[in-house]
Amino acid sequence: MLLYLYNALLALSTPLFPLIKLSARKRGELKLLPRLKPDFPQAKGKFLLHAASVGEVNSLKPLIELLTPEAALTVFTDYGLKRARQLYPQVPSRVLPLDLLPVTRRFLRSAAPKALIVYESEVWPSLLKAATELKVPVYFVSGKISQRAFGRLIKFKKLLSPLLGQCRFLARWEEDAERARELGFKEVKVVGDLKLDYSPPKKLPPFEAEGRTVLLWGSTHPGEEELAQEVHFKLKRELPNLLTVIAPRHTGRKIKLRGKTVKRSQTVKVPPEADFYLIDTVGELPGLYGYADVAVVGGSFVNGVGGHNPVEPVALKKATIVGPKNYAFKEICERLKVPSVNERELPSRLLELLKNHNLRERAARESYRRWEKERGVSVKIVKELKRSERAEEKSP
Repeated sequence: MLLYLYNALLALSTPLFPLIKLSARKRGELKLLPRLKPDFPQAKGKFLLHAASVGEVNSLKPLIELLTPEAALTVFTDYGLKRARQLYPQVPSRVLPLDLLPVTRRFLRSAAPKALIVYESEVWPSLLKAATELKVPVYFVSGKISQRAFGRLIKFKKLLSPLLGQCRFLARWEEDAERARELGFKEVKVVGDLKLDYSPPKKLPPFEAEGRTVLLWGSTHPGEEELAQEVHFKLKRELPNLLTVIAPRHTGRKIKLRGKTVKRSQTVKVPPEADFYLIDTVGELPGLYGYADVAVVGGSFVNGVGGHNPVEPVALKKATIVGPKNYAFKEICERLKVPSVNERELPSRLLELLKNHNLRERAARESYRRWEKERGVSVKIVKELKRSERAEEKSP
């Protein structure tokens, strides 16, 4: 009964989709029409993976590489789909159909996948119901249930438990596993966070800043550019050759900084008088981390973001710092020994690292060594998929 009420409410709200599209712009555009066309025969007999948007599509790369040519992909946002087709041109992909039971039934009948693999925490009740009816095994991989998400999901336990009770949950960490058990998942196991399987770029993009000490702020959000500016001028008193590189998470934003600012789109050679080098190009940040003396990962000094992946600079053997609001990557930071530093302590901590080559090299090596030990999550996931597949084949 609750599932049918959910479907009725969703059907009634469908005419409001243009408003949802406007509110979701940062996460990626949402067009309604492709979500009402449920056919996906290209996924037949494959592992059908689902990701939310651009970041999740990127993080799935090591798993998709292991599963190809047996992989197909759905994405929630249109931007995510665009990224998927850029990264995985050989993998069939489309946006996820609207979560109405008649639509999801037709979608899974058309796709006929060998299994549905949901990355992290995208819970779609009608999709799970259709998978149960059609006997499509469902796995949540690198399963993530934050305290906030758990608070929402537990309110709908009566609706979700019969559905989640048919799904296997391969958790990131034990706290995710505990919440999954409480929600009623069929089988729960900890395998680690897929973001740890990040592969750094083999070749760095061009960049010249001869003789400069480089402090790179990656994936910054509004408010963090101002903090970077404030820190820059404090540090410059003792480091006159300091260059602060800022790579905003969303490159389209207008950012005004006090001091000589040069944009990446203007030049790859930073003039000696520049205070700030602003990265206004897309996709170059992972490689540019390779030029940093110290990296600060953004989204961790402002509310509502939770931080971004510190593995990117760590994998290039860079001393890395995050802010105090990095809750989305708290476990990774702890395991990799990436320090969380508040705004008040930040200038002194950065000065210490930037002035002491041996100190920052030790910090970088320690984080890198720990990361090397934590890798291999995608291999663990594939082993679990194959094990469950064999068990399903043996069961009567």
